[in-house]
Amino acid sequence: MGGAILSGVGDVLLLGRSVSGRDFDRAVGMIPSHVDADRRWRSLWNGAELSTRRVHVGTVTGAVGIGVLQWLSLHAIGGATRPGPRRRLATASAAAFAVSGVLTHVCCGTVIQAYRREASLEPTDASRPSPRSATPLLAVSAVGVFGALAVFSGSLTIEALRRDPPASRWAFLTPLPCVLSTLLGFGLLPAPVAGYLRPASMSIGLLLYFAVTAASAES
Repeated sequence: MGGAILSGVGDVLLLGRSVSGRDFDRAVGMIPSHVDADRRWRSLWNGAELSTRRVHVGTVTGAVGIGVLQWLSLHAIGGATRPGPRRRLATASAAAFAVSGVLTHVCCGTVIQAYRREASLEPTDASRPSPRSATPLLAVSAVGVFGALAVFSGSLTIEALRRDPPASRWAFLTPLPCVLSTLLGFGLLPAPVAGYLRPASMSIGLLLYFAVTAASAES
């Protein structure tokens, strides 16, 4: 839970601003008129006017939260399953999530810095595309994050289905649906809270998952 909170703080430092979820996704008011923004990475323009120090601190904070604490949490949860292929799959996917998550945070910080530099340039008559910078690597790492969560969640679900005696209903809760629900839901929230919750959507989804998992283990 501490790791999810730490990565959420990093997300807010990287991108948080006082807008609605929809305006955050569209980076309303942030994209210079002379830039033809890449639709896939529009939201990263929210960090273009933030200070370099804030972006650096957010990048490091998020990387520590994911690469150390969240990895330890997922590895421990996966390691609690019965020995065999599913345990190995769960622990391997936990490591893959941590590596991909750290890489994603670093790439986001790099892209935001490129957008900051672009926003500081003098406007021109011709429209030019957003700097590509680390966006190809960012796309790969983002796919890695969701892929690793999907594999981890699948391995836990299979373990719960095959458990004897039958698992409790909370054993079927896995990280992926928690993350998807916050990612999809927070984009609909109004200003000003959405502009701070939206960038931390994934971290909040994981926080909910860790909290329910901890509570169910105590019951």
